[in-house]
Amino acid sequence: MVALRDPLEQARGLAEQALASWRGANPEQAIDACDHAIALLLPVGPSDALADVLRWKGSVLRDRGHHAAASDLYTQSLAVADSIAYKGGRAHALNCLGTVAQFRGDLLAAERWYGEAALLAHRLHDRRLSGMVQQNLGIVAETQDRTDEAIAHFRLALAAFEDEEDQDGVVWVLNNLGLLYTREAAYGRAEEALERALALAVRRRDLASQAIVDENRAALFLALGKLDKADAAIARAHGIAEQRHDNTRRAAALRVMARILRVRDSAAPQVVPTLERALALCQLGEDVQLRVEILSDLGDARREAGEHSRARETWRRALDIARIAGFVSLTGSLQLKVRSGGGDRRGPAREAAAS
Repeated sequence: MVALRDPLEQARGLAEQALASWRGANPEQAIDACDHAIALLLPVGPSDALADVLRWKGSVLRDRGHHAAASDLYTQSLAVADSIAYKGGRAHALNCLGTVAQFRGDLLAAERWYGEAALLAHRLHDRRLSGMVQQNLGIVAETQDRTDEAIAHFRLALAAFEDEEDQDGVVWVLNNLGLLYTREAAYGRAEEALERALALAVRRRDLASQAIVDENRAALFLALGKLDKADAAIARAHGIAEQRHDNTRRAAALRVMARILRVRDSAAPQVVPTLERALALCQLGEDVQLRVEILSDLGDARREAGEHSRARETWRRALDIARIAGFVSLTGSLQLKVRSGGGDRRGPAREAAAS
């Protein structure tokens, strides 16, 4: 047993290093640290540490839009946890698998994973994990236009994170509440939630969350007609995405930039190329909902450029994906566009809770 202690301690140290850099300027360092830790742990055999590090590496990759690779690592983590009866590791892995299903648009599978994770978290009295699952169930409910249910889940999550003094979790929930309130035109509540989330993210040097919160602040300012503030917020978000080499968040930021351009001048020639670039970047990852939303906006921009047949073709492509994924609100708005050539502008940047 003594011979095994050093590799385990080294691996835990590397894992802590990975967690420290995961949300910062250089997530590649987190991946390298996880790889080093996994190399140390594999010869030791199945352990709590191996299950955790496999899962953490998966979450770094998931946050960068690499959902297939993340899913493989989560599945490996689950297998290790089950082999040693590590119930906490099983619960966290199930929650993480739910986030991948959610991003891929398989909301029924996501709810199944989350449901099992929630039961285990309750049995284990794991308040933090319960908060994560409630947050993710809130995202699913909000995606399906079950607004009251989404708010209830988010409030339960926020209470859990605040009880556990988990500031990361508080940032995640406040961001999602800000997004929901913006869509409900409760702009005062939205601004309060997003400003608090941004302040916490800055204090914690969580660049990944800063970028997402600033995306949603830009959408809020756009709704309020404060275009200069929207420009400043989305420029910060895009700069962070560039710094972190995060193609998914680059795509999301470009989408918001195109929306601002359209408000300033619906016929601006830069809009279509900006959205086409966003779509290309998004397709490098596997965020299905973001892809649908970019396609929807691209159809709008093509319509405004007078390309009516291409616009409908683009909306139909988005509609097919949205139907398969079960995105209720997006399906409805896209059906309207295909029938009447109307437009709809939505701009979410959600943050799933998993670690």
